[in-house]
Amino acid sequence: MVPSLIVVLAGFLGLFNVKKARSQFNKLVTVLLGFSAIATVVNYYEISTYAPVAIGFFSLLASFESTSSFSMKRPQIIFFVLSGFGFFVFSLASVLPLDVYIIDWPFLILFFIGFGYHWYNHRKKLKSRIGVLIIWSGLALSWLFSQAASMF
Repeated sequence: MVPSLIVVLAGFLGLFNVKKARSQFNKLVTVLLGFSAIATVVNYYEISTYAPVAIGFFSLLASFESTSSFSMKRPQIIFFVLSGFGFFVFSLASVLPLDVYIIDWPFLILFFIGFGYHWYNHRKKLKSRIGVLIIWSGLALSWLFSQAASMF
């Protein structure tokens, strides 16, 4: 219940921050990623079963959208591409029946470390992509919370 609430709240906060995006494609990706995050709790026509696939696809779009930016430096682009690819892999791993268990908590911790570093040092360059970062942070928090809850 709480992980779903975290994801939905992050989806709404990401949608509220669409106006800070500069490019139209960034706005579109943020809106689609936000609606996909909100769709994780919608049980109408089993939409919630397909929402992680949409989150993965739109995370890839959001990560590769940053490569077309002239203002972002190479470390920020690498952070976005690796984060988007990681969210793509882990969101699809939650849907696909895999024989191997993929440990996601090291990636999530590294994501928060990278996000904190880039936010502290390059806040101005990341403000236009804050909606995507909020949604990714909500997904990461919900996955960490569900793993922590499963330990007890």
